Amino acid sequence: MTPLLPPAHDANDENAPVASSTLSRRKFFAVSAVAATGLTGLHESLSTRTPVAVDVATGACTTIPDTPTAARPDPQANWRDFSAAETTLAFRNHGMQAELLREAVTPLGAHYLLIHFDIPKLSAAEYSVAIGGRVRTPSRLSLDAIKSRRTVTQSVTMECAGTGRSTVHPRAVYVPWAKEDIGTYQWTGTPLRSVLEEAGLLDDAVEVLFTGWDSGVDLGVEHAFERSLPIAEALRDEVMLAWGANGQPLLPQHGFPLRLIVPRWYGMASVKWLRAITVLNEPFKGVEQAKVYRYQQVKGESGEPVTLKRVISAMAPPGIPDAISRHRFVAPGTHTIQGAAWSGSGRIRRVEFSADGAKTWRDAELVKVSDDPYAWTQWRARWEVNAPGEYVLASRATDEAGNVQPLDPQRAWNRQGMGVNGVQRIAVTVQRGIGGAGVNAPSRARAAVPGAEMPPVVRVTNSMDAR
Repeated sequence: MTPLLPPAHDANDENAPVASSTLSRRKFFAVSAVAATGLTGLHESLSTRTPVAVDVATGACTTIPDTPTAARPDPQANWRDFSAAETTLAFRNHGMQAELLREAVTPLGAHYLLIHFDIPKLSAAEYSVAIGGRVRTPSRLSLDAIKSRRTVTQSVTMECAGTGRSTVHPRAVYVPWAKEDIGTYQWTGTPLRSVLEEAGLLDDAVEVLFTGWDSGVDLGVEHAFERSLPIAEALRDEVMLAWGANGQPLLPQHGFPLRLIVPRWYGMASVKWLRAITVLNEPFKGVEQAKVYRYQQVKGESGEPVTLKRVISAMAPPGIPDAISRHRFVAPGTHTIQGAAWSGSGRIRRVEFSADGAKTWRDAELVKVSDDPYAWTQWRARWEVNAPGEYVLASRATDEAGNVQPLDPQRAWNRQGMGVNGVQRIAVTVQRGIGGAGVNAPSRARAAVPGAEMPPVVRVTNSMDAR
């Protein structure tokens, strides 16, 4: 059964979702709960249209069992209903704060996390990795021996394969990512290629398997987390065994003491807590390779493997946020909108910015942050807005291979919610007087939303904080 998905919308289509610079309040707040958080999505159409002929569960998100099963739940038709299990996963696997897109390098500890099982307790002093399989010279390398090899540091933007999962409909059940599952660290380590060449690949070598120390149960099968790369990919110069990030040893949650970094691929390929490297003479068909991380359209099909990161851009939200909805408020005037873009298929060639919900576009300025080709490219655009009201901002990236972000995230729909790279939309309220409450201490509170109960005025001033 092939899913019939909504068609992509042309940038000039008057029926495209959220296509006007100012919206009716009813329509605006129908989308702002999604758009203000930076989710991608066809906000209006997703709430009213369901793709037909897709084999999914209906009703509320109630199909997640309390005990393990041998299958993942079907995608949920009620795309805004999240189960308790998904909420727990979202707390455990945090994303990067969007305002840090303004930084060239993600601060230590702010990088996104996806931990499939448990964080193993490992010691650097006792650590070693086993190199074996179809090689002439099997060996075991200690961390000190690995660190004594040629050292390289490179900036790499990493992104979870589940990017955008919560923004398409029906929604796949797992960590409900929007665009926060990203980060750019300066990784330090040694090239994998020389390790494999010294081990001596035999003529029948096909893939290299990377096994982590973390293990658990997925799809009813107990296994260690492990993924393989084709020989040609494993031998690429940029693939590295990393022991440091941003000038510090790896944090436990990021793979201490050693992990793999595969810059062009989605994050699942960069196996953490590396235990063994095994050269195979046949394709690996483990759970995390053959069953998970697949672009599946129909239940039960094998699907295509998830590999290179798709071209994508993200925006640092302007102005100030509402604490719960994350909806944005800005004052009239001139604003510099910033963000970042990246792709596994090459450098970013172009980023476009829209202030009218993706109806019209203009080029943003690209800002190179690193000579490393696998780091994101930052962008900025000038936004002049004088009329108070509701607006929707958007960004769209193109890479040097010619890949362009789709306007409609539904074009990337798949059962596992992988690689959803649709154009991001952020809802913004332009309001006179907003942004001044935090200038003084004590702050001067003001009502930003009708019906707000104002706190008592603090009459004492802090002269040392006068500005």
